Amino acid sequence: MPWVLLILLRPAWADDDPNDPLGGVATDSTVTPDARGPSLAGGSLTGSEDLRIRYTHVPDKLVDFEDRDILDYMEVVNRLHLTGGNARFTLSLSGDAVALFGNRYILDGELHHERALYTDLKSPFADALFQMEKITAVGRVKAGTLTLGDSYASFGRGIAVNLNKNTDIDIDTSVRGASGLLHVGRVDASVFSGVTNPQQIALENPNSGLHRGREHAITGARFDVYGLGPVNLGAHGVMYQFARDADATGNSLAAYGQPVDAVVGGVTLEALGIGGVDFYVEGDWFGYAAADLSAPWGGEVYASASAYPGVATVLVEAKVQKNTEVLNTFASPDNYEIAAGPTLEYERVITEDSSAAVNSNDLAGGRVRVDLRLGEGVDTLTPYISQAVFHDGETGGLHFNVTPENITHTVVGVTWAKGESHLILNGGFRLDQREADEAGGDYGGDRLVHADASLTLPIAGPVSIEIAPAMQAFHWGTNPQQQSDYLDFSGTLAVKIGERLTVLFYNDYSSNPLVKSKGNLEPLGLGEDEYGALELQYEPTTAVTLKAFYGAYRAGIRCAGGQCRQLPGFNGARGSVSAAF
Repeated sequence: MPWVLLILLRPAWADDDPNDPLGGVATDSTVTPDARGPSLAGGSLTGSEDLRIRYTHVPDKLVDFEDRDILDYMEVVNRLHLTGGNARFTLSLSGDAVALFGNRYILDGELHHERALYTDLKSPFADALFQMEKITAVGRVKAGTLTLGDSYASFGRGIAVNLNKNTDIDIDTSVRGASGLLHVGRVDASVFSGVTNPQQIALENPNSGLHRGREHAITGARFDVYGLGPVNLGAHGVMYQFARDADATGNSLAAYGQPVDAVVGGVTLEALGIGGVDFYVEGDWFGYAAADLSAPWGGEVYASASAYPGVATVLVEAKVQKNTEVLNTFASPDNYEIAAGPTLEYERVITEDSSAAVNSNDLAGGRVRVDLRLGEGVDTLTPYISQAVFHDGETGGLHFNVTPENITHTVVGVTWAKGESHLILNGGFRLDQREADEAGGDYGGDRLVHADASLTLPIAGPVSIEIAPAMQAFHWGTNPQQQSDYLDFSGTLAVKIGERLTVLFYNDYSSNPLVKSKGNLEPLGLGEDEYGALELQYEPTTAVTLKAFYGAYRAGIRCAGGQCRQLPGFNGARGSVSAAF
C-alpha cells in the first residue's frame, strides 16, 4: 500500500505547538499562510489515510491434515480520503482497498479458497478488491449549495430518513445522486435524490462475502421557516423505490424504474425559551404501497422538552411508533437502516432482547432525565437519574416473547471532575415484564442489571491511568425456546505515558450462549469464555496515530445512533496507521 508511505514522508504536518497556525512551517517574511501544503488556485488539499493490517487466528482444524493453524489468514485494508477546493467548490474522493493473504491451501493436490472475499463485485484479483466508495462535488454560492455524487440525508430527528455515517458500528451509507440547499430570507429549502451507496469494504471488521447490494432510490424535500418569534417550523417528504435484488447489469439507476413503494411526510415544530423551556415536536406519517411490505401504513410522533431550573437540567421525551420499522425491510439485510429515530434507550446496554424494542413496530413510551450540576470550573459533580417506561405491543420479528411487554428502565449515574481526575459512573435496572395471555399464563419478565465506569487518575509525573469496567447480568423470562441467563464483564486498563504513548490491557468475559466467538485464554487455564488483549498506541505527531493489538475480544450486539448490528469477535494481531494531512 504505497499511499501510507507517501503520507508518512510528507514533512509539513503540525506537531507540538497548538498555537502555530502554519502547522510547523517556518514563519519568515517570505512565507504566507497560503504556503501550507499543496495549493489549488487559492484553495487547499486535505485528506486522511487509514491502514489496517489484521492477522486472524481461526481455531478450527482441517480434518486429515497436519495439526497446525492452516486456516489463519492476514487481511490488509486501506482507506484514503482526499478533499480539495476553495470557498466556492470542493471535490472529495474516498477509496478503499482490501486484500487477503494466506487465504488458500492445497489439499490432495487441489487448491482451496478458505473464504470468498467478494461475490458479485468485479476485480482482476481473487483475493483483492478496490472500490471508489465516495465521490462528492460541492458548489457554493451565497444563496445555497449544490452537491453532486455522494451526500448524506437526514430530516428532523431521523424518523423519515436518516442516512449518515455511523462509524461506531462500521456503517457508512450515503445517497449517490444530487442534492441542493437554497436560502431565501427566513426559509431554507432542501432537496435530494439518489440511490443508496452503503460502504462495502469494512475498516474495523472482517471483510468476507462482499457484495454489490441493492441500490434503493430515495427522493426527499424539506422546507424550514426560522425566526417566527421563538418558533421554527419545518415540513418534509420522502419517497422510496426499493430494489428487490441487486441489478446484475450494474445499472445504478435501475431502482428508479420501480413503482413507488413508500412515502413519508412529516412536520416539525421547535419552540425555544417558552417559559424557560425548549420544546421540539415531530410527527411523521408512512404510506406503504407495495404488497410485500407488511403493513399499509405507519406513523411516529416524537416530542421533547428541556428545562433548566437552577442547577438542574430536566429532559422529558416521549414517542409513539407504529409500523415504522417496516420502512427498513429491504435495507436491513444489507446491515443498515434508511430511517432511525430517537430510541430513548441507554444504547450501551442494548441486548439481543432489548434490540427488539428498539426495532419494534408497536412501541409507546417516554423517558425523564434530571441532571444536577454542582460546582464550577474544573471541579464539578453532576449526578443524574433517568427513568424510561415503554409498552411494546409487538411479539414477532426479533422478539423472543409471545405476549406484549411493559418495560421500565431506571439508570442513575454521576460525572465527577477535579483537576486532572475524572469519574463517570452509570448503573441501572431494566425489567421487561411480559403480560399474561388469555389463559392467564405467566411468562415472567426479562431482567437486566448493569453498571459501567470510567476513572482517570494522574499517578506521577507524565503517567496517568484510566480504568473502565462494565458489567451486565441478564435473566430471561419464559420463552418458547428458552435461553440461558448470562453474565458479561469487560474491563480496560489504560496507562498513558506523556502525550504520545498509551498502553492498554483488555479483558472480556461472557457466559452468553448467543455470543458466537471463543476466548483465547484457555492455554492459561481459563475457560473459553475468557478473552484478553494488549494494545499499544503511539502518536508521533498530532496528525498520526499508530496502534498495535494482540489478543481477542468477543462478538456481540452493538448499537449506536438508533441502529443495532451483530459484530463478530476477533482473535489474532492487528496494526493500524491513521493520519490526517
